[in-house]
Amino acid sequence: MTTKTIHSKIAIIITAAGSSTRIGGGIKKEYLPFKNGTVLSVCAETFLNACKDFEITDFIVTCPKGGSEKCREALGNVDCFASLAMTGGLQIVEGSDTRQKSVYNGLLAVTGNPDIVLIHDGARPFVSQEVIMEALEAAVEFGASVPGVTPTDTQKEIDADGFITRHLVRSHLTAVQTPQCFRFKELLEAHGKAAADGKEYTDDTEIWGAYCGRVRVTKGDVNNIKITYPSDLEALK
Repeated sequence: MTTKTIHSKIAIIITAAGSSTRIGGGIKKEYLPFKNGTVLSVCAETFLNACKDFEITDFIVTCPKGGSEKCREALGNVDCFASLAMTGGLQIVEGSDTRQKSVYNGLLAVTGNPDIVLIHDGARPFVSQEVIMEALEAAVEFGASVPGVTPTDTQKEIDADGFITRHLVRSHLTAVQTPQCFRFKELLEAHGKAAADGKEYTDDTEIWGAYCGRVRVTKGDVNNIKITYPSDLEALK
């Protein structure tokens, strides 16, 4: 690990403000039982363990509007958060109707002046410490990073009528995952501009690309899946 990274201050934002409509069952996917806790608590623990040698200025979890108590229950024992030297401690922040707006709410809640912010899907409990650290290292060096994996299927671009318009080169493609990592001040400013430009962005790398520059892709993990559909629940067993 580089000295530069060791001395970097970081903020962590875990997004869990979605409605989980596609998973069904009546329980938010982030609150489903997993290991000795929940999907969300396992995510939080993984990040705390991976980043224990860093100065974590803020640890923020976004939740649905009016859902802060259920979110805190899903996080379980938060004594581990209190033991960290964080400016704001653990914060649960209400999200909005889109991921973009929810992340922006989380960014606005950061109080500790970090160098780097890591943004992770709360429904990705299988993320490894190696994936986290490699993305963090790249963000320190290049300003922005995201883990990615090469698609296994050949990809095509199609038109509105369903006909192939372009044959894409699979080796030049990547399926991005999280954590997505960025220099904090630049991302906060970019999100502010994106909130005012009338466009809808799919993720934070797209916002960074629009207003800041290039994003370095680091090695992802095929096991770092996002719990989305009922079939994905098998992975939690």
